[in-house]
Amino acid sequence: MTKRKTILTVLWVIIGVIAAASLTSLLIFPQWKGVFLAGMGGFLILNMLLSMFFIKKNFKD
Repeated sequence: MTKRKTILTVLWVIIGVIAAASLTSLLIFPQWKGVFLAGMGGFLILNMLLSMFFIKKNFKD
């Protein structure tokens, strides 16, 4: 149980960092470059949330 909680906590922190970087790139970079980088960050966050779902479902202690 401890390993699962640690893995999920680390993934939440990584998701938070990616979200902050995506929003920052959307505000800082020129028009299309910022939208592209923010979109790729959102796609990465979606994939990480999907992996978290499967980790919760299949992780055995």
